Amino acid sequence: MPKVTFRYNIKKDAWSWVLIAKNKNQNTFGLNWREQVVHIPEGLLTKILKLDFSEAQDVTEKYLKINVKRKYREAVIKEELSALRNIWVKTEKSFFNTLSNITKQPIYIKKFECFMTTGFMCPYNQKENWFMASMWHSLPFSITVICHELLHLQFLHYYKNYLEKRGLNNEQIEDLKEALTFLLNEEEFEKIILVEDKGYPSHQKLRSRLKKIWRDDKIFDSFLEKAVKTLKTTKC
Repeated sequence: MPKVTFRYNIKKDAWSWVLIAKNKNQNTFGLNWREQVVHIPEGLLTKILKLDFSEAQDVTEKYLKINVKRKYREAVIKEELSALRNIWVKTEKSFFNTLSNITKQPIYIKKFECFMTTGFMCPYNQKENWFMASMWHSLPFSITVICHELLHLQFLHYYKNYLEKRGLNNEQIEDLKEALTFLLNEEEFEKIILVEDKGYPSHQKLRSRLKKIWRDDKIFDSFLEKAVKTLKTTKC
């Protein structure tokens, strides 16, 4: 059975801060960029935006080493990781079984890693099979985040190449990947998800369309075919 491990890594935390900060002029799916970087001190944010990614990550890591290594904050992160680990293990098997059944594919790897971030956003790394959960989120919300990111990884692993061959560009694939998390609010996951997966503001119409398609027959292959047609003929 696949497993998720939980830990904190200061280099990855710094990476996530820089990634979100440098997303200022890129697609944020309708989110307010400023609200996503309020945890970054203004002076540090200015430096991050001026430096290249690697230099900005080094500067941010030095800042985090001073602040995160304070005994109180370090203790909070440790306790939150422990609590999240203990709660997740109670639903892990059920989630992976459901995810496999819905996508009609076995879970593609035996070990995923979840890293705690001291930021608000929770990015993921598809190549290395890890994702993030925020220390600022509640446990129920973090469970939804974990499910959200695992759905992304499973979907991209099995279906990204298929979607490219069907003519979807990267932006359309990203939109579909994000909108697809409406599935977490369906009855298949009702015993696992306590906090609704709301998705991003710019995907609400697409999520609504995909939900109607899914509920017609709940067969993933045919659903995906119809989803591709929807992406090609309509805007989010």
